[in-house]
Formats: sequence, C-alpha cells, structure tokens
Amino acid sequence: MRYLIFDIETVPLPDLTPSQVEEVSRRTAREMDRSGKTAEEAESLVRSISPFLGQVLAIGMRWYNDSNDDIKDKVIVEPSEQATLTSFFDIIDHSASRDVRFVHYNGLNFDVPFLVVRAAHYGIAIKSRRFLNLARFRYDPHIDVMQFLSSWRWEGVSLDLACNSFGIPSPKEGDVKGESVAAAYEAGEIDKVAEYVMRDVEATYQLFRKIRPYLP
Repeated sequence: MRYLIFDIETVPLPDLTPSQVEEVSRRTAREMDRSGKTAEEAESLVRSISPFLGQVLAIGMRWYNDSNDDIKDKVIVEPSEQATLTSFFDIIDHSASRDVRFVHYNGLNFDVPFLVVRAAHYGIAIKSRRFLNLARFRYDPHIDVMQFLSSWRWEGVSLDLACNSFGIPSPKEGDVKGESVAAAYEAGEIDKVAEYVMRDVEATYQLFRKIRPYLP
C-alpha cells in the first residue's frame, strides 16, 4: 500500500478588506479571553487558521510504500501561494497518486479543507475525487491520525502530546517555531521553512507507523 503523509504551514494573509479586519478583531478578542494570549499572538493565530484570513505558505510531503519501507520527501514552497497550491494539486491529480491513501494529523478538520478553499479562491481545479472525499469515521482515502487517537471525538489530542505519549520526538523541538516561520520565509531562509514543516510530517509519519497495525 502506498501512503502520502502531508502537513501544511499557514500564515496570515498580508492584505485584508475592511470586513476581514472587523472579523479578525472579533475573533482576536474571543481568543484573548479564551486563552490569555497577547493581542499579537491571538491575531496571528486567528488569521492563520482560517482560509478566509490566512494563506498556505508551505506543504511538506512524504510518500511511503509499506511493501518495501521506501520513503520520498518533498517540500513545496513557491514564490506565491497560488503557485504552491498548483504544484501540490498537480501531484495529487497525477496518475501516480491515484491509489494512495492520504495521511495527516487533524487534516480532515484543518489541512484538507484549508487547501480546498484556498484552491477555490484561485480557481485551481482538483481532479482527484479521492482527495475531496472527506467522509468521516473511515480510513480510506484519508487517514486522520488525530481522529484515530481521539476516537473521533470533537476535542482531539495535540500532536505534541501524542508524540510525548508514544516516545516520539516532538515537532516543537527545533530552531524555527511556528511564530517565526513567516519571518524565515520573508528572509529567504527556505531551508528553515522546509525543516519546520517536515518536522510535523516526520512526527505524523512516526505516529502513523505506531497505529497502522490497529487500523481496520
């Protein structure tokens, strides 16, 4: 069986309309009340987790073939979001990806919908019906590792906590943090961006290897 493990990194949209600014203000206030974050931290979060307020910066990918344990990694970081998305969906739509199972961590709630909405923003065609199939409570074509670990409950377990539980190095370890990945990109430090997004891919891959024998 062939699998494609992937993770996206998102950042705030650089320019917002007045209605978007108003929405950010409302969501930021709620996030500050809920989490105690500073205004800057809360605003960055709310603008990064919504496909209407944020954009895709990078996509980390790992192909895994369980018949021979072969792996192949790729990170897509193009000069523009549209180019990054186009490159990603060219791969997803290619005949070589026809039968892969997509593996991610909270991808059904975040990564996949975010990618699809941002692709729709640019009118980028997605021909893979498997990728667009977000049916819940099943593990084909998508294997959401977080949903497996949380038994499909609304409140899932964080990737960091799951890794700690299974003795897997946390993706939070490393020089580049989530709050500084955009700055690394702006500085042209693409290697640091790639290293950051692939830490999540590696962690998801390691967790997937742990749970794979227990999947139906």
